[in-house]
Amino acid sequence: MRALLRLLRRPATGALAGQAGQAVAGLALQVVAARELGAAGLATFSLIYGAMVLATAVCSGLVGDSLTVLDRQRPDIRAGLHVGAVLVSGVAALVGAVLAAATDVVPAWVAPLLGLATAAFILEDTLRRLLMATGRFWSLTLVDGTSLVLGLGVLAIAAASGPLTLTSFVLAVLGGQTGAALVAWALLPAHERPHGPWRRPALAEVAGFGVWRALAQTIRPTMLTLLRIVVIASAGAAAYGPLEVARVYTAPTLVLVAGMGSFLLPHFVALRAQGPTVGLRAADRAALGLTVGVAGIGAVALVAVPWLGPLLTGGGYDVPLGAVAGWSVYAAASATLLPYSSLASVHGRQRRVLAFRTLEFVSLLAVLALLVLMGDAGASWTPLALALGPVLTAVAVRRSILAPWERDAQPLPVPVAA
Repeated sequence: MRALLRLLRRPATGALAGQAGQAVAGLALQVVAARELGAAGLATFSLIYGAMVLATAVCSGLVGDSLTVLDRQRPDIRAGLHVGAVLVSGVAALVGAVLAAATDVVPAWVAPLLGLATAAFILEDTLRRLLMATGRFWSLTLVDGTSLVLGLGVLAIAAASGPLTLTSFVLAVLGGQTGAALVAWALLPAHERPHGPWRRPALAEVAGFGVWRALAQTIRPTMLTLLRIVVIASAGAAAYGPLEVARVYTAPTLVLVAGMGSFLLPHFVALRAQGPTVGLRAADRAALGLTVGVAGIGAVALVAVPWLGPLLTGGGYDVPLGAVAGWSVYAAASATLLPYSSLASVHGRQRRVLAFRTLEFVSLLAVLALLVLMGDAGASWTPLALALGPVLTAVAVRRSILAPWERDAQPLPVPVAA
């Protein structure tokens, strides 16, 4: 019993629990979409949801990582974080609303609501990052529970008046994320709540660290969005639907990887003063543990497809085993990269990390090759090709950035405001 209590008190356990809650909340919406909208409708919803995740990744890198690594108690840094969050969420909301109206994805009156849903998504994620930075990982379960209950509640109300549509899911995201953001605000310590200052923001210092992290954070959502576009353009939305179902089925593993990233960043900040050898060994242990753990979860998910797959799709179409295996390998490859990129970024090498992460786009060439050589049959194997990028990047970051740093035993420069 004491061992269990000690485990529950560990920050890493709280971080995983928090991300598990976020995974359940996001997965629930996508499961309902898979059952109610069909393969083509799920593909469209996933494209919208993926764009929201992409916009959130920008703010997570620019503001979320900066408030973790920089000194957010400095008034000018704090103001810079506030202004940055408002700017990103406002621009994303405007772009989302305009694109929705221009493409007729949803009715015209829903386009402004989609913009508001995007802003709510971004701001809720920023408040979650602030809870993590203050060590309140277990509070995330309440935040994500609110998002889950409100989102499903909106869908239940919509279902009572007729079949669910894309509009129903936009409203569910808006309601769930807005409520979750309010709960996150209430759970923050009073002095950490973002109510000021706003004057003389140190935007240059925040951007000096955060822009590179923001660009790096957008790579994975961009890759997933490009994969959707390429496959849908090549094989059609109906052909991509089962591939997206397989991604939804394995999505909790990627969310857990992201959760560990939110834990590892402040963890490496705490280890920064202990020198390069301690940091690199910690990164190696984290990479090995995460890769093995995620691979194990993927293996279990693969075995369980015959039983869990029909529950996800309602029996309307199959979950392809090849795609489940590919997404699981992609999640494991991402887990391998995460500790090394986090450690290098904490020590001021975020620009070089970003340069190496462009190697991930090499995997799109493998995706295109599969589609050209195998046609529609190659679609289910595209996630496996996508895993090539994180593996190449992990090797490059460790060998070209971290290994020379550890060998020379010289501390890397840290961000000025840290």
